Amino acid sequence: MKKSLVRIGLIILGLLLISLSIWLAIRLNEVQTELNIERQLSASLQKELAATRIKLDRVKVELDNTRKQLNEVNKRSAVMQGDNIKLSIEKKTLKAKLDSLKELKAAIERVKREILQQKQQELLARKEAQREKNVRKLAEGNRGFVLKDSKSTYKPTVKIEVRPGC
Repeated sequence: MKKSLVRIGLIILGLLLISLSIWLAIRLNEVQTELNIERQLSASLQKELAATRIKLDRVKVELDNTRKQLNEVNKRSAVMQGDNIKLSIEKKTLKAKLDSLKELKAAIERVKREILQQKQQELLARKEAQREKNVRKLAEGNRGFVLKDSKSTYKPTVKIEVRPGC
């Protein structure tokens, strides 16, 4: 009986070892499957991380460019604000001058004088241009023709009359 109990124990032990090895093989398969899934996930995440780093680099470059543009815009804005202040001061000064009646009359007289001077300069320029034109025409001459009332007095053709003999 001891032998049969030992055999039964060995059989049970063998069955337990077989079931344990089957369970371990199944578990090993599950763990390997999980490991493969994790590796694939890790590879996918690595690719995504690389793509994200590339995007991050692009965003950094764009951010630097945007900051440079912002600095330029801020500089121009500061210059324009200074110009705006100067123009507002000039506007106040001009408004104060033109608000008084005497100043307004003086401004009107100045404008009239400037217009008159411009007209006189234009007239002088036209007279000078006409004078130069007349001098050129006089220098060219009229090729020896004598003119009267815009008609030539020189008759280059000779009229010959032929009469039959008597």
